[in-house]
Amino acid sequence: MHAILAAIEALGASRDRRQLARLLVRATGQIFGHEADIAFFCQERDQTAEILIYTGPGVSLALEESWIQLLRDKLLSPNIATTCILADRTYGIVPLHASELGETRTFLAFSTTTARYALEHETLLCLARVYGNQLRLLDYSELDSLTRLLNRKTFDETFDRLLTHGDSHDDPALERRTAESGEAWLCVIDIDHFKRINDTFGHLFGDEVLLRIGDLMRKTFRSEDRLFRFGGEEFVVILNADGPDHATRGFDRFRQAVESHEFPQVGQVTCSIGFTRAGGADVPTDVLGRADEALYFGKKNGRNQVNGYEQLIVSGAIAAPVAVESTTEADFDIDALFE
Repeated sequence: MHAILAAIEALGASRDRRQLARLLVRATGQIFGHEADIAFFCQERDQTAEILIYTGPGVSLALEESWIQLLRDKLLSPNIATTCILADRTYGIVPLHASELGETRTFLAFSTTTARYALEHETLLCLARVYGNQLRLLDYSELDSLTRLLNRKTFDETFDRLLTHGDSHDDPALERRTAESGEAWLCVIDIDHFKRINDTFGHLFGDEVLLRIGDLMRKTFRSEDRLFRFGGEEFVVILNADGPDHATRGFDRFRQAVESHEFPQVGQVTCSIGFTRAGGADVPTDVLGRADEALYFGKKNGRNQVNGYEQLIVSGAIAAPVAVESTTEADFDIDALFE
């Protein structure tokens, strides 16, 4: 009982969406025992569901296919387990609460002895509800009220974690089927001539443009990319890519999606994008400053384009920052100021 209470406490305390999924898998493994197989599935739009996190001795392609078959054949209800029994083992799927952050559906899958499932299935559903309640709280506090993208406050509070590929406190018994690769890149997106849109068509249509931009971001970028509305017509994306060319292609794909989209009443809208590499030693203001400099270069040179800060430096299009040496002497006596 103590272990389950501790697991519920950990779920309720977590503000990291990725850690939350790991905690749920870990807690489910605790209630069903070390012989159980547990997996966290993710399904984007109409694609086939894929395992993101799993634990247990028997997770294999055959077991994964059994779970996916349950997803295909059964009518699933939120927080209700759909199960089948094979050779005295119960295989099941529990649909989890879907965050407003994207269009991704998530499921908790398990395989355990039928006797253990009969004993613990209510605890399992309780864990699923706790997980869903915590996601609702995170959505309420972290999402922009208009676009339902992550808000500026969330960016400021979690910047360091957003650049990491994992959690240093991961349970070694948990495995992740997929992992992000490449360096972290941050871009700033600014809608071109947005004030003109508001002045010409009114703020109602301006808000509609912002809503459509948010939808296009969710559809264009991957589920693991972090999408923010910073306020006004400015948005930020953090993604992982293998080098500036890959990052440029990802950001330019979104620019083209905006350019080709028909916005109600307004017609065509374009955006300018500036991006930069973001490293673990960076502070938010420095990264945003570099991306902003690349963004405003594009604004001054025709708009509707993607520019990378590092590439602009190399090409000589913008000047590299000049290090300023401090003139303060090492033995400066601050007390002398108050004499």
